[in-house]
Amino acid sequence: MISGMNFWLTADGIALAIAVLATLLPIYRVLVGPTIPDRIAASDAIGNTVTILFVIYASASNSIFLFDIAVLLAIVSFIGTVAMAKYVDKGKVL
Repeated sequence: MISGMNFWLTADGIALAIAVLATLLPIYRVLVGPTIPDRIAASDAIGNTVTILFVIYASASNSIFLFDIAVLLAIVSFIGTVAMAKYVDKGKVL
């Protein structure tokens, strides 16, 4: 029988492995993607899954600091995606 602490460490490990695999799939789309909007969507997916990686690792290591980094990364990823989409649509960011 798995004790409570070992269960959470195992669940965190499995979640990290799944998140890493989920990060690798959009990398292919960024490199090969047929259109620029496909690449923008894939880069947004990479930003989201890397944020999830930080949250899972912060939860596993009981680090409040990593949660702050995850929030900052999510904000920067969102702003970057909006800026790239606006540039593709209008030809300028501002």
